Amino acid sequence: MPGAPLSLPEREEIALALIEDRTVAWAVIARRVDRHPTTISREVTLNGGRYRYRPAVAQRAGDMARRRHRPRRLQADGPLRDRVTAELRLGRSPVAIWADLVADDVTGRVCAESIYAAVYAGALDVSPTECLRSRRPRRRRRQARHPSTRPALPNIAARPAAVGDRSEAGHWEADQIIGARNQSSMLWLTERVSRYSIPVTMPEGYNAEAMLGGLVEGLDRIPPHLLRSITFDQGSEWAQWPTIAATYGIDAWFCDPHSPWQRGQIENLNRQWRWWFPRGMRLDNVDPAHADHVAGVINGQRRRSLDYHSPAALYAALTVH
Repeated sequence: MPGAPLSLPEREEIALALIEDRTVAWAVIARRVDRHPTTISREVTLNGGRYRYRPAVAQRAGDMARRRHRPRRLQADGPLRDRVTAELRLGRSPVAIWADLVADDVTGRVCAESIYAAVYAGALDVSPTECLRSRRPRRRRRQARHPSTRPALPNIAARPAAVGDRSEAGHWEADQIIGARNQSSMLWLTERVSRYSIPVTMPEGYNAEAMLGGLVEGLDRIPPHLLRSITFDQGSEWAQWPTIAATYGIDAWFCDPHSPWQRGQIENLNRQWRWWFPRGMRLDNVDPAHADHVAGVINGQRRRSLDYHSPAALYAALTVH
């Protein structure tokens, strides 16, 4: 429980100690007013510091802060608190409890976030590990989102019509599947007209430098006349795309943020790859020959979208220069 707030005489004693010695230790002042050193440090730091601390100003600030503070509604409202606590013990989520309160038109109801806050603050007679799905004793701090400083990327909307309607071969899409514990991956390149896929195993992970090497390995397996463009999602692993575009003389395009589905064909193929390489599987020990075998099986299947031709057959025809 927090201690009693500092009084004006205590604040005046703190100010006197600072006037006598601006470098005095917090522990020395704490002994003079019978408080914890942390209390003194926080009080002075929040109210101007050692050279600008004023007891009357600090007292007014403290009084205003206490007036702003209101007890949680779940603490003040006994019947509401009892109902929420009982429903939490029955295994109901805060969102479901809030929905019931709204449906029942309960006076003074609280939102789901208030219920979460009360549980984690210990304001209810039930602990987070007993009633919340996460079973976490403490709430995880949410990381603030900072605006991206990355320059604008070539947007998928600017791709030529021939790319979108698949009337021109040589336009590729890149994607990857991630291995166990996010420690390895496998890159897949898929040609849009034929739906032909090329795998590249990446046992060293998938940071930007590793992905550059994987892209070079994959693109080197493609005839130059079938290299016109490549489309990525907005992942940071593709950060070396300018090097790829300059080296191979191709265009690069990017999906909108949080919209990898804009590479429709490769998102559909992802399910086929995952049949062979399930989530949670280690990919750092996958033999490249096995990855090529899997690609051969997938590329060799006739598809309705290709008028029952196989990607392998169509790609073979495209490679004839």
